[in-house]
Amino acid sequence: MSGRRAHSAYPRWWVILAIWTAWGLLLSTQVAVYVRLGGKPMPFLTALRLNMPGALVWAIFTPAAIWLARRYPPFEGPHWPRGVAVNLLASAVAVFLEVLLVIVNQRWIRGPMPSDDPLFVAELRNFVWWFPLDGWLYWAIVAGDYGVAHYRRLQEREVRASQLEAQLSEARLQALKMQLQPHFLFNALHTIGQLIRTGQDALAVRVVAGLGDLLRRVLDGASTQEVPLKQELEFLRSYLDIEQIRFGERLKAVVDAEAETLDAQVPYLILQPLVENAIRHGIAPRSTVGRLLISARRINGSLHLTVRDDGAGLASVLESPESRGVGLTNTSARLRQLYGDEASFEVVNAGDGGAIAHVVLPFRLAAADWQGGS
Repeated sequence: MSGRRAHSAYPRWWVILAIWTAWGLLLSTQVAVYVRLGGKPMPFLTALRLNMPGALVWAIFTPAAIWLARRYPPFEGPHWPRGVAVNLLASAVAVFLEVLLVIVNQRWIRGPMPSDDPLFVAELRNFVWWFPLDGWLYWAIVAGDYGVAHYRRLQEREVRASQLEAQLSEARLQALKMQLQPHFLFNALHTIGQLIRTGQDALAVRVVAGLGDLLRRVLDGASTQEVPLKQELEFLRSYLDIEQIRFGERLKAVVDAEAETLDAQVPYLILQPLVENAIRHGIAPRSTVGRLLISARRINGSLHLTVRDDGAGLASVLESPESRGVGLTNTSARLRQLYGDEASFEVVNAGDGGAIAHVVLPFRLAAADWQGGS
């Protein structure tokens, strides 16, 4: 830990100089006011000449104090007692030099006096008086640097934690997509197998061609988490073309998206598993025509995506999304990862029959390059 402190940046020299200059001005003002109240007015310039050098010498001591405290930390680590001893000695040396400078400066300004003690005696007497008072200046420097370094370490840890959380979220989303893509491929291949088994080779070839186009789209968007709704609908129409071949006249699908929603940002492959689920549970079990409606609406600041079928509705065992397969489970998980509480997802029975999958997202326009390229 002390090693990290040793490599942290030092305060800028002008900041140090500004702080101690302000301290010297404060001391000079205090002295000028004090002697004036005692009936012996002193020009402020004289007070400044007497006190500013002692303050500025601390500007010279500050980098050395910071370096020493980082080299021998007095507040942390297994060797903190040694750090306390080293810095205590350093504070004594700093005050000793400060007192020497102040005495020499005073005698130079006012000239020698008959009552003056020898320099060494005056130094020792003033040091004993000043050390308890000015020694804390050294420790204020050390404590201030420690506080700033500690704050910076906390900020760095928070940034690293935030970056790790973002990376983890991205990894989770990518894992969900990778789980969804093989699932989608398996279902498409299953459709091809059914067509071949029933002797519909020409249709099987068309499905293979359509599947190739879909896989190309999937691979093109492998690193993408969000796309404009119009791109998602293009993918969905290609998927529905394959399902239309499979079900023929038994499937009637309608896509109804408001124009203002087409450039809205949506999770990639958000609609396909919902449509797949509606076909599997609402259309496939019946021998009559089944209808599917995919709609997109903007309501206030939200984008509402709906996939509705007119099948038998939800069986009790399928009322939770998690119990209805990889597609719906991943849809719920991806929405939580991408939007948190800003998004919602539910699959419920429609009032007049069938089931409704309803996704609510925050309405956000896709980037301009997406819009222009579509």
